[in-house]
Amino acid sequence: MNPSFRTTALSRGSLAAGALTAVLSLLLVIGGLTANTAAGEAGQPAEVLGVIGLFLGGTLLAVGALARVVALGEHR
Repeated sequence: MNPSFRTTALSRGSLAAGALTAVLSLLLVIGGLTANTAAGEAGQPAEVLGVIGLFLGGTLLAVGALARVVALGEHR
């Protein structure tokens, strides 16, 4: 039997959202690290937002993976 449409959509959606969030947050962290502090630029706000986004992205990826495992385990 196949997993329900709702469970499949939840797992794929949260995996996609988590991956997108993690990639964009990593770009924020890299951008914060390349700030020119001699010119008065501060990279700290970007880095803090990037780290928060990485935690959020990791959580979404974990939820997507767990939903996938639960969906496959339901129908075995």
